[in-house]
Amino acid sequence: MKEELYDRFIASLLEAYPINEEIIRFIRQYLLVKKFPKGTHLLSIGKTADKLFYIGKGLARSYYYLDGKEVTSGLAAEGDMVLSIPSFLNQIPSSETIELMEDSELVFLSYPDLQRLYYKYPVTNVIGRIICEKYLVIFDERIRSLRMLNAEERYYQFCEQYPTICAKMPLKHIASYLGLSRFTLSRVRGQKIKTGLLNKEC
Repeated sequence: MKEELYDRFIASLLEAYPINEEIIRFIRQYLLVKKFPKGTHLLSIGKTADKLFYIGKGLARSYYYLDGKEVTSGLAAEGDMVLSIPSFLNQIPSSETIELMEDSELVFLSYPDLQRLYYKYPVTNVIGRIICEKYLVIFDERIRSLRMLNAEERYYQFCEQYPTICAKMPLKHIASYLGLSRFTLSRVRGQKIKTGLLNKEC
């Protein structure tokens, strides 16, 4: 399983940009794989993010507090990378917590090792840029969704784009991520199931 996770992580990099075997060998020597139980905090508010995580198996969410209430800022499933972008890139204390929502298997790379990779093989900076652009687009789409779509449209679009998260993540966290109350999302979900637009599992 460990080798399989290594291979899947490398494959995700190759999807962004081709790299040769020498670079792949260099990356692999710094990768670590570990199982974490549900409820593990990969990062806590006030701590500096020093690792980039890739979810080989599992589910995660990030959240912060606003007026004493948790607000879900990010959701991630198998095949996604997980980090607090401002904290990791700028090496500053995080304003959010990253929590595993189920038992998970993660591949991770430390910030110093990533910088070592960038320095030794400048072409890998291209991969970093492309991956950052991918998540920038996701962030922009979410902002547009919050501004332009109603509750039904937000939820339907979310389930179309992220079916695994839609099926496995507790409804209250999806509601928070979409800027909706749990009551509103429950009503919308019920209507979608009744009309056959969603399965009960979603």
